[in-house]
Amino acid sequence: MNLNATIFGQAISFFFFVWFCMKYIWPPIILAIETRQKKIKDTLDSSKKIKQEYLIIQKKMKQVIKDTKIQASLILNEANKQKLIILETAKNQAIEESKKILSKNQLEIDIQMMHARQNLKKEILDLSFLITEKIIQKNIKNNINKDFLNNVINSLSKIDKK
Repeated sequence: MNLNATIFGQAISFFFFVWFCMKYIWPPIILAIETRQKKIKDTLDSSKKIKQEYLIIQKKMKQVIKDTKIQASLILNEANKQKLIILETAKNQAIEESKKILSKNQLEIDIQMMHARQNLKKEILDLSFLITEKIIQKNIKNNINKDFLNNVINSLSKIDKK
């Protein structure tokens, strides 16, 4: 039986096949696998670094946003304070201006009242003189109450001098 020779021949051809594969086929495959593993490892390391950088940048962005919000609120508070100061200043200026206008108008009213009083006194005096003149003319004609007329004339002459 040649089973042993066949098995031995198959074993030798299997050995040559394994040796050929180990010598010429296996190294490029192993090299490709190792290269691919290295690429995958580098890519994973790179993605981890990028993820860490992303987290750092995200934290910085959150801090910048927080700082910006704080700064914006401070600016708004300062603007509100300035608005209140401006409004208060404008209010005080308006009050002062209205007081000036009121005092000026009051002065004008007082002057006009003085002029009106003087005009009224003058008109009263003119009317008094006119009435007195008519009474005197009437009484002179009748020659009644000479003493009374002399007293009136004296008192009118004193008023006219004032």
